[in-house]
Amino acid sequence: MPKSKKTGQAADAERNEMRAKLRELYSARAVEHMLNPRNMRPVPQADGQAKADSGHGETVEFFLLLQGDTIADCTFQTDGCAATLACASAATELAAGLTVDQAPFAVTAERILQALDGLPAGNVHCSALVAQAFRSAVTDARDNAADPWKKLYRKT
Repeated sequence: MPKSKKTGQAADAERNEMRAKLRELYSARAVEHMLNPRNMRPVPQADGQAKADSGHGETVEFFLLLQGDTIADCTFQTDGCAATLACASAATELAAGLTVDQAPFAVTAERILQALDGLPAGNVHCSALVAQAFRSAVTDARDNAADPWKKLYRKT
């Protein structure tokens, strides 16, 4: 017999218990990004797009829309863990309004960790995966700006 969905007080209690467990492991900022990720959506016809794979089944993909050489919109999607989700969400906020020249220096694994007030040692690799995917999306945006026809042949 399938489990029924919990509603009302039981569901609220379960959500509160989950939040409490997350807060035991992660900072308040990291938990906020985990529970309310920013800019998590694909963007068709992005100016820059790239995916990185952890080698362990986790992927993260970034989508950049530019206005001139400025990042007007930075979004992502991931099938990774909660820490990867938080890192990618934080990266989109760090990237907002930067130029493609500034972005690779401003959205690094270290800056992502700072934005989240750190992560447990076992999750630090998530920030490196996210930074790698983001840098690749910036490179793709630069390549597409130089040769716009390349965007038409992007593998999706």
